[in-house]
Amino acid sequence: MKIDWNRRYTTISIYAVLVFLICYSIYKFTNNWDITKDNLIGVTKMLSPFIYAMIIAYFLNPTLKKIETTILAPLKKNKFRRPLAILLVYVLLLGTIILLLSFVLPQLISNLKEIGGLSNTYLPVIQNFLSRDDIEIFNSGYYLDFTIINKYFNDNVVQTFSSVSNLVANLAPLLLNILTDLTSGILNLTLGFIIAIYLLMSKERAMLSSRKLIFALFSPKRAIYLINLSKESNQIFINFIIGKMIDSVIIGILTFIILIVFQYPYALLISVIVGITNMIPYFGPFIGGIIGFALLLFVTPIQALWFLLIIVIIQQFDGNILGPKILGDSTGLSPFWVIFAIILFGSIFGFAGMFFGVPILAVIKNIITRQIDIMYKKRTTDL
Repeated sequence: MKIDWNRRYTTISIYAVLVFLICYSIYKFTNNWDITKDNLIGVTKMLSPFIYAMIIAYFLNPTLKKIETTILAPLKKNKFRRPLAILLVYVLLLGTIILLLSFVLPQLISNLKEIGGLSNTYLPVIQNFLSRDDIEIFNSGYYLDFTIINKYFNDNVVQTFSSVSNLVANLAPLLLNILTDLTSGILNLTLGFIIAIYLLMSKERAMLSSRKLIFALFSPKRAIYLINLSKESNQIFINFIIGKMIDSVIIGILTFIILIVFQYPYALLISVIVGITNMIPYFGPFIGGIIGFALLLFVTPIQALWFLLIIVIIQQFDGNILGPKILGDSTGLSPFWVIFAIILFGSIFGFAGMFFGVPILAVIKNIITRQIDIMYKKRTTDL
């Protein structure tokens, strides 16, 4: 007997089955979260070379396009144009890394060694301070009794040595795991750079396949809307990333010049910290300023206080002149939503979340705004 299919009820049935499958998948995904998390970590580690490759290709693509449209513009429809552009991008990237390692890294290591050497100066003073039974506070006649503190340390010395012994015993496996992870990370990153070459070589083909898929799944009007939306979202994201990187490099160099002029110690180290933390909107300048102040406090307390004033002036220049000039209104987010994005994504993904959270939220906000505008126009037109 032939079944009389009703198109309307068949569609409803398919949607019901899909909703059930989605709800069941979400339940299984969240009900055994520990197992799910371990599986996700395992899959992420396995796919990490490809993830690195996509990230590398994505961030190298603007430079690649710039080289192709400027330096290699005469080589139109030349089969060597793309490989040559990729080679120039990689040479530029490798040259930048070598330059940083050659000039910046030794100075940073030297600064870190000096900071480490401060412990040899201040540790005996602190030990002598704590070893006394009573300490006069600021020559005021008031005494701080350390007998109880010394008694506590003497009573717990066995436990302290036991804890140290356990720490040393567990240190070897920990160092081995760190070394293994580091080696694996370097290998995956190297593979990522190799795979990124193939992604950059075939990016037009991949984009064409994506366009075909979108037109196959959606109506022409909806497909064009999605393609334009993805282009707009990509522009918002990449403009913020590149703009903020340029802004942070300029701020780092400006900080370095000022600290060198005023003969500050650890000028390069502090400038690098300020430049890196400046990539975090709003909170970044405060983080870099506090770290720099802490580094200077034990060496030159007066200069440390002046450093805070220097950071305030630099960040005022950045926030009111340099930042708007480079970034403009690339995110379209109010200060409230910027802070919200930093706190939310920072709590989930750490430092990377604090930086990437702002452009991600800007993209989400743009998508929602466009959808609301479409719905609003449709409703007002119906009226």
